[in-house]
This record gives sequence, C-alpha cells and structure tokens, in this order.
Amino acid sequence: MTPVKKLLLFITMMSIGLVACSDKNSDEARQYKNDTLIIGVTTTLEDSGLLRQLVNAFQQTHNITIKPVVAGSGQIHKLLSLGDMSVAITHDPQGEEALIKEGVINKRIALTQNDFIIIGPKSDPANIKEALTPSDALKKIISTNALFVSRGDNSGTHQIEKAWWQTINARPNKQYYLKTGTGMGATLNVAAERGAYTFVDRATWIAFQNKQSLSSLFEDSKRLPNTYSLLIKRNALVQEKVILWRDWISTGEGSRIILNYRIGGQPLFFKAP
Repeated sequence: MTPVKKLLLFITMMSIGLVACSDKNSDEARQYKNDTLIIGVTTTLEDSGLLRQLVNAFQQTHNITIKPVVAGSGQIHKLLSLGDMSVAITHDPQGEEALIKEGVINKRIALTQNDFIIIGPKSDPANIKEALTPSDALKKIISTNALFVSRGDNSGTHQIEKAWWQTINARPNKQYYLKTGTGMGATLNVAAERGAYTFVDRATWIAFQNKQSLSSLFEDSKRLPNTYSLLIKRNALVQEKVILWRDWISTGEGSRIILNYRIGGQPLFFKAP
C-alpha cells in the first residue's frame, strides 16, 4: 500500500471514530439533559442543612438527578435570566417581582418562611437589644461606631439589609462597614472573629456552629419576614421533571420535609402565608 493510500485509510478510520465518538457524546448529553434537573438555590438553604435532605429525598423516589447551583439570590436571578437553569428557590421578593415583569419567570410559589434577625457580640456595645424597630437598631450601630459586616453580594439577606439602611438614609462610615462578598456562613465567621453586627436568616443562625461570642440581639418577625419562593422559568413547565419537582416541593413530600426540619428540636421553617 502506497503512503498516500495509507494516509487516506488513516483519515477515513479517524473520521469514523470521531463520528462514533460524537454520536456517543450526543447520546450522553441527551441522557444527562433528560435525567438531570439543575436548580438554583440560595446559600441559606445549604447553610441550614435543609438542601441536602431535600435533594436526597427527591432522588430516592424519582429517577432524576438534582444538580444544585448554590449562590446568593441575586446571582441566581442572573442565571435564570441567562437561561442557565429553569427552576430556582430564592428569598428576594423584589428581585423575583422584577423577573416576573421582565417575563423571565411566569410562576412563583411561596414555599416557606422564617425571619431575619440582627446578631452581634453578647456585650452589645450599640445596645440594640433596646431598639424598637430595625431602623432604631441600625441608628444605634451608627451612633456608637460599632462594626457592621455586610454580605455585599446582592443576596436576599443583603437586599433586606440595604432596604433598612435606606429607611434611615444613612450607613456606617467606611471603616465600620465591612463587605465580605460571600455567603451567610462565611459572613457569620467574619462577624464572630471581629465582634461585629450583621443580618442573618434565622435558619442559618440556628445551624451555625461558630457563634463564639455572638448572640441574637434584635428580632422582629413582622418587620423582617423572610419568604422562600420557588421560581419557574417561562415555558419550563413543559418539562416533566420540572412538574415533578414543583409538585413534590410545594405540596408533596418535599413540603413536609421543609416544615418538619429541625435542629436541636427547633423548627427552622414555617408555612408561608
């Protein structure tokens, strides 16, 4: 066989192999797409330990693999807008309303609720224990030059914090206001190390193990509600796996797992209004 014929034979065999490989990869991609549901989830559900229980329980009864993408609500909303996922659970009502107005999602279901609290050092140098409202608590933090740690990541927790700073039209001076740009657990670690105040959702706070000298100092469930909602991207309900997840998490076994979830005997989540 001449060198040219050998080369042509080699190219032909390589082409056949590439086609076969391409077909195999395409089949695997289709199988992955059919059997996997990518869900955006706010960090607080992971930090509280609830996400693991939900994923494990769903996968035990359905032939679908759940792939959570864990991030702050603001980042999850961006991913929904970009089309990187069809379903998400977040806790930023204003951001969710914006997605509805923009036509990104057409279904929002309130799944569960708890509340936000303000935590800080047990010594409470700003004396926010005596505050009557969240605004009053923040004014005390500013007036005493106490350190405040913010997630600074456009998460649901960050949004509620920003909204309450706006009510007093003020914020601590730069040296007393630290942005972490991280999730809730990491932000709490910074607050513990620095003896600072911060906002946190109750579920994450109860689950948090590194409290050190931190304590819950201001609570007002009526003024600081925290609602987690299931968001479904427009046209996603044509997917059977999305329908299965929606029904399971909103009215089925998933809902019961959420409401029965406890740490140290304390319930973390309650029925949404």
